[in-house]
Amino acid sequence: MPLDFRMKHDGEPPARLVAQLRMRLKEANHPPMLAEIFAPLMESEDELDEEVMIQIAALVDLLERNKVPGAEAMAAIREVVDELIAASDTEGEGDEGFAAFYKNKPAAKKPNLTALVYSKIKGSRPKVRIDGRGPGSGTAQNTSRAALSDALLARMDRRHTPTIGREFAGLTLGDMAMHVVRSAGHRPMNMQEAIRMATHTTSDFPLVLEDALNKSIARQMEQITPALARAAHEIPAVDYRGGNLLSLSASGMPDEIAEGGEVKHVTIHEGGERKPAPRDFGALFALSNKAIYNDDLGMFEEIGRKMVAGATERFRRVLLEPVLANAGLGHAMRDGKTVFHTDHGNLAAAGASLNVTSLSEARLALRSQRGASGEYYAIEPWALVVPPQLETVAQQVLAEINATKTADVNPFSGALELIVEVGLTSPMAWYLIGNPASADGLAYSFLDGQAGPRVESKPGWETLGTEFRLVWALDARFVSYASWFRNPGA
Repeated sequence: MPLDFRMKHDGEPPARLVAQLRMRLKEANHPPMLAEIFAPLMESEDELDEEVMIQIAALVDLLERNKVPGAEAMAAIREVVDELIAASDTEGEGDEGFAAFYKNKPAAKKPNLTALVYSKIKGSRPKVRIDGRGPGSGTAQNTSRAALSDALLARMDRRHTPTIGREFAGLTLGDMAMHVVRSAGHRPMNMQEAIRMATHTTSDFPLVLEDALNKSIARQMEQITPALARAAHEIPAVDYRGGNLLSLSASGMPDEIAEGGEVKHVTIHEGGERKPAPRDFGALFALSNKAIYNDDLGMFEEIGRKMVAGATERFRRVLLEPVLANAGLGHAMRDGKTVFHTDHGNLAAAGASLNVTSLSEARLALRSQRGASGEYYAIEPWALVVPPQLETVAQQVLAEINATKTADVNPFSGALELIVEVGLTSPMAWYLIGNPASADGLAYSFLDGQAGPRVESKPGWETLGTEFRLVWALDARFVSYASWFRNPGA
């Protein structure tokens, strides 16, 4: 409730002005603090000075507008008041209290309570700007935004325990919108106006929703990834340019040097396979004002789940593209041949069903891979990649068997990982691969290390509400064919 000090007051302030100030203090965001500090000043109208009331009202506005934490504001105010009363005592004016001290001071010597508290808080927190202007990080406004986001995340994800946002954990979406616009100095008449102001002005409310969604999606993306991601490794990408991997003119194996002989050069150049070049993907979502007003957090959570599901499927398809290209033979490599090719030694001459015999032939093919100079790659078979149709057969092939005869021993029992990728289109083809942690093969890149999608927001214009945009830049391709062997099956 704003105070109207434009009218002239002769003598003592009228009861109406006192009532307004009391109501203003009651509505403030720090009622316990204000009651403790200023209650003695409000006991009697006779002890109040209009200048004191103006100072208190201005101070309350300052604290609310900049969202200074209650405990910090309380400590600063108490310190300032104690200093003023102490100064009064030293000047021989008696222990009459702050109100009397302030009232008896000449106009030219009356202290500016708001400025003193401002200086006190600013001095104790030099990196925090409490006036909401100018450069700097760690503002009180940003602190409030982080706290609201923390509280909202706790409502979206029950595994999250709020920390800095505990005091806001019980607020509805509408309450949060009201809190944000009031913190910005606005005074909405009702919840509907607060939501409109929060979603269609430069308030922090869309950023609160955006931050909570980003954190929720990041948490879920860490736990929900395509199975094929286990069979690939990441190559960092700082921009959209793919480029080529470094290559050696020879294997890099040092040659013997005879007495007085010359050390041969090994040239390093970007003559290797092309690296993944991130591509942009995106989708739009919207949260209506009606959903916010009804505190339809279920709809907000559903938006988050849809974003995660969509991003996971996009990641899966990006990983599958180089595997399924050219009817399952993979994309073209630098030599002009597909990833899986008989000349590469990683494609079965004839399709065979998955069994110990065919798996043994695939293992031999992997171990036999050599570089351009005849050097052995010595790739250790690590995992079996199959479509869902071959999952049971693969489990049987990899199962431990208590054999009574040597011929019945299963050499692959417990020796290989099993990766079941639902996106593989052929129900019969299967792959034996090396460990992506130690051997180049299928690789993916995220732009600037963003392992998950990013959520951005803006006020809706064509619709009443807030629009969210999920964007993600990624790509995948084979950077080497030697660590993957394909059998088309039978």
